[in-house]
Amino acid sequence: MHYRKAVFFAVAGLLASSGYALADNSPKTSLSLDPTVITADAAADKTPLMGLLDKAGAAKPLEDAGLSIYGWVEAGYTYNHRHHGNEGPIAPGPFNHEVGNHFMLNQVTLRFEKLVDTKKFDVGGLVEVTYGTDAGFLHSSGMPFNGNDPTDDGNPSDPIPDKYRANYQFDVSQAYLDVSVGGGLKFRIGKFVTLLGYETVDPRGNLFYSHSWIFNALPFSQTGVLASYDINDKLSVTAGVTRGWDMTFEDNHACQIDFLGNVTYKISDQLVAMVNLNCGPQNFGDTGHYRTVIDPIVTWKVTDQLSLAAEGLYIYDGGLNAEESSTTHAYGDIWGAAVYASYTINDMFTINARVEKYHSYSDSIGALGDISDSLPGFDDSNGGVPTVNVYSFTLGTTITPMPKDPCLKNLSIRPEIRYDVSEDRPFTQHGSSFKDQITFAADVIFKF
Repeated sequence: MHYRKAVFFAVAGLLASSGYALADNSPKTSLSLDPTVITADAAADKTPLMGLLDKAGAAKPLEDAGLSIYGWVEAGYTYNHRHHGNEGPIAPGPFNHEVGNHFMLNQVTLRFEKLVDTKKFDVGGLVEVTYGTDAGFLHSSGMPFNGNDPTDDGNPSDPIPDKYRANYQFDVSQAYLDVSVGGGLKFRIGKFVTLLGYETVDPRGNLFYSHSWIFNALPFSQTGVLASYDINDKLSVTAGVTRGWDMTFEDNHACQIDFLGNVTYKISDQLVAMVNLNCGPQNFGDTGHYRTVIDPIVTWKVTDQLSLAAEGLYIYDGGLNAEESSTTHAYGDIWGAAVYASYTINDMFTINARVEKYHSYSDSIGALGDISDSLPGFDDSNGGVPTVNVYSFTLGTTITPMPKDPCLKNLSIRPEIRYDVSEDRPFTQHGSSFKDQITFAADVIFKF
């Protein structure tokens, strides 16, 4: 019942807030709490869904109220040269790592959104619902959905938990209210996509169908209160508290809260630097150890065609490996870096590349997460705690087949080839472990 109340109040507040827009039809602007999350494209250009509503005579009242209804569909296929059937999950996952090589309907996402004007008092927010294979991994604690918990399908000869299969589920992936008090100050309360990470769960803003190892070491959503403030045209800050990583109505550490923040500095119109920070208890039943995350990101639009980005990550957690090493003062570190490049050839083709180094001294969080117990070949020299070092190289393209068509310009196809190689042996095939793997993947996204 908790999630129904949360969605009800978020929708009610969003609809009630639309009354503020009736008195002022000026364009709305918004300070994004995460610059990599796309939120304003529906407001900038009428989407196919709003176009259909317009033909039905329903779009104008929504637009007058400042409300937008839009979404997207994502479906894809991943082929891994080491997986031919029930071989176990494909690392790093999670969104395209299910057992075997098969088609997945990843996301059917619908958003109800009202942007706020940070220059004056304004109220808005967003409600986002998602259906598909991704939803099972987006669930936060306390939300009464199936989640990605292992289940027994009754087949004793099948060693793979159902959570690694294409399990179609539903999730309320975001539900929050925004309140602007003017002067560049805005408050956000509810469940929102985490500030951490260059890549997000929203596929529209990512260069690839597959995700980086860094992405999988971070939470997908957090629930709490954030305040964002535009200090000037170049500098903005965000700070607040949340219940923890992927936690909403329940937590695993005695209702302790964590700190979540962001500092963004616009060096120029082409160069932007930011640092995301997170600190607080995240381990089950452990309030004595704080997990600290430092996540710097730099984006650089070199030319109108070439864009570059770089992300670093460092995670420190003194209690991360306590269970594995039988001590309450074990150390668990994750660190890595990724570099991205994107070159636009024309309206139809964009070439994308990603290079990454990832290190994990833990099997509790991160890209291998809870599946590492089933993967042989880890270096257990650190007191039985697995260590993995991975290098990843991804090359792909974004194809917009009909960029001039009013509707089909929203259709994009993203084929990619990826090579992962490790100093350890985290990749499996037929019960054996290997140091590398090759994956071929492609997804289709349609924004409506």
